[in-house]
Amino acid sequence: MARLSRLFPGRADAVHVARSFAWAFVVGRVSQDVADTVELVVSELATNAVEHTASGQVGGSFVLELDVIDGAVRVGVVDMGSSAEPSKGNPDDLDAVSGRGLFIVDAVAKQWAAEPVRFGRRVWADLAMHG
Repeated sequence: MARLSRLFPGRADAVHVARSFAWAFVVGRVSQDVADTVELVVSELATNAVEHTASGQVGGSFVLELDVIDGAVRVGVVDMGSSAEPSKGNPDDLDAVSGRGLFIVDAVAKQWAAEPVRFGRRVWADLAMHG
């Protein structure tokens, strides 16, 4: 098992840094395809935290959690909370300019969920180690 986490400021430019951090952690541990998928999921979950939760407010932050366990990579993002529950959105809404992040996560993950934590919410996704 390997585990790593890091706190990021709740800003849009931190999403790129979080992706790079995740890439550096998984490269060499998983295949190129899985590493690409980890990077995609980090991007979607971190973007959701910044755009749809208190993490994106002034002084906000989010935590990226990465675990390599039992044939899977778990990507988790802990945000500072929101009154709305995470939802997959409607992929058939062709006029939407956003709102497909969790739909994408659902498509590439073995499973995903959201759960309350002490100071917000954790959204996590399990990705198969072999893509």
